[in-house]
Amino acid sequence: MNRIRAARQALGWTQTELADKAGVSPRTIHAVEKGRPCRQATKRRILNALGVPWTLREEYFSNGVRSVRRVAPLPAARAS
Repeated sequence: MNRIRAARQALGWTQTELADKAGVSPRTIHAVEKGRPCRQATKRRILNALGVPWTLREEYFSNGVRSVRRVAPLPAARAS
């Protein structure tokens, strides 16, 4: 089971209640509980709302760091 969901349920909260306490949308909580990646600021808000220390973030968010899509540079213009 997802650690965020387990912590939320242990407190007897709905996804909406956790979202309100964390200052994020219920849709964000749903996505996080499904294992989708989120920003570090979102992780911090959710963990703070649950009373979980930041040092345990990797245990609660095992999907790691969001990747950044890299765009190939444009080819250099040729001089005529």
